[in-house]
Amino acid sequence: MAGNQKKTDLPYESFEVRPGKKTSKSGGFRVRSLFTNSHTVIPLLSGAVMVLSGLTIVSITMLGLIHSLWISILTSLLGCISCMLGGFLIYQTVTSHGSFDGLINQAIRRVINSQN
Repeated sequence: MAGNQKKTDLPYESFEVRPGKKTSKSGGFRVRSLFTNSHTVIPLLSGAVMVLSGLTIVSITMLGLIHSLWISILTSLLGCISCMLGGFLIYQTVTSHGSFDGLINQAIRRVINSQN
């Protein structure tokens, strides 16, 4: 007998690490696809505008350019809410970008790739 037939190979033994070989999708493609897709560009831009406007409003109130206390409090609160909602919109857009690939689609792709 050449060896123990019941022994199973470890899954990491078949991996090869080579400098020129790419093992996964590059992050640049994902970022580029976020900015080229029309369904993601608009939420990303609006989120960035909300964050910038919120930070601008908060900085104006912190500098004391608004003298009324109540108006300063309300504008600062609105600026903080705008900044948080803009950040959440950007986060939601980036994380839900590839969510249409469900479990069934991934299984079909694995079957097709293993047949090739």
